[in-house]
Amino acid sequence: MKKPNRRSVVLGLSAALCSFGATPTFADTGYPNRTIRLVVPFAPGGGGDVIGRFYAQKLSDSLRVPVIVDNRPGASAMIGTDLVAKAQPDGYTLLLTVPLLVQTPHLYRKIPYDPFNDLVPVAELNTSPLWFATSTTRNDATSLKEFVAKAKAKPNDFNFASIGMGSSGHLLGQALNDANQLNMMHVAYKGSSPATLALMAGEVSAVFLDYVTFKPQIASGKIRLLAVTGTQRSELTPEVPTLTELGYKGFEGRVWGGIFAPAKTPKEVVSLLERETRKILAMPETIAKWRELGYDTGNKTQAQFAEEIRKDSARWGALIKSAGVTLD
Repeated sequence: MKKPNRRSVVLGLSAALCSFGATPTFADTGYPNRTIRLVVPFAPGGGGDVIGRFYAQKLSDSLRVPVIVDNRPGASAMIGTDLVAKAQPDGYTLLLTVPLLVQTPHLYRKIPYDPFNDLVPVAELNTSPLWFATSTTRNDATSLKEFVAKAKAKPNDFNFASIGMGSSGHLLGQALNDANQLNMMHVAYKGSSPATLALMAGEVSAVFLDYVTFKPQIASGKIRLLAVTGTQRSELTPEVPTLTELGYKGFEGRVWGGIFAPAKTPKEVVSLLERETRKILAMPETIAKWRELGYDTGNKTQAQFAEEIRKDSARWGALIKSAGVTLD
C-alpha cells in the first residue's frame, strides 16, 4: 500500500475542516504563488532603497516568486506607509521602513493610519548609528566644536537636511540645535540620496544620515564626517568621535530598518516571512553586505522587534515633546 505523502495529508485535513464550515487554512492558500511588492517609502539611491533591493532579491530567490521594490517617497514616509496599511492583508504587499513609522504620530495631530493597529512587524533587518556630516562647500569646520562655533558666529548661514519632517535626522538636528542654542533651519527632502546631493552641492550645511549614503561621496572631499551617534565609535570610521564622548546627551540610540505587513495578515504568512528573513540575515553575503553599508544585521525575533518598536515610540515621543517639535 502506498504511503500518503505529507502534502496529501495536509490537504486532506484542510478539506475536512472546510466541510465543517471552517475558514481555509494557510496550507490552502499556496502562499506565495505570485509577485510580492515591497514598498520603500523613500527615493531611490538611499540606504533604505539599497537594502530593500538586496533583500527583495534574496527573498525572491528564497520564495521562488518575483519580489519587486516600489519606491513611494514623500510626506515623511506616510505616502508609502499608508499604501501598505490599507493593502489587502495577504502577504503580497510589504513595507520596509525606519523609525519614522513611530515618530510621525507624535508630530502630527492626525495621520491616515495607526502604526500599531494597521501594521504588524515582521522582522528587523538592520540597526545602525547615524553620522553627522557637514558640507565642505559651505564651511571648513574639521570638528563638531568648530562647526558649532561657526554656526553661532553666522546663524543665518547654517541649516540642516533630513529625509523628512519628523525623521530621526530632523529630530537629532533639532536636538543639536537645542544643545548648543543654535538656530539652524531644517530642510526636508524625500530621501537620503537627494539630501546627500544637496549637502554636496552646498545647499545645506549638515545632515544626520547612515553611512551607506555617505560612503560613495566621502572621497569627493565635499563631505566631512564630524560625529556619530551611539555609545561606541564605528569600526567603519574609527577616527570619527561619538556625540556621547563629545559630551552630548540623548544621542546614544541607534536606528533600525524593518519589514512590516498589513494588520490581519495571517499569522502563518507573517511567521513564514519572518523565518525566511532570518535565514537571509544569517547568510554570509548578507552579513558582509550589511557590514559594507555600515549596518549590523537585525537579530530580534518578531515579538522582540514589536516590543522594541513600542519602546522606540515612547523614546522618540519624549524627545519630540522636550524639543517642542510639532508639524501641524
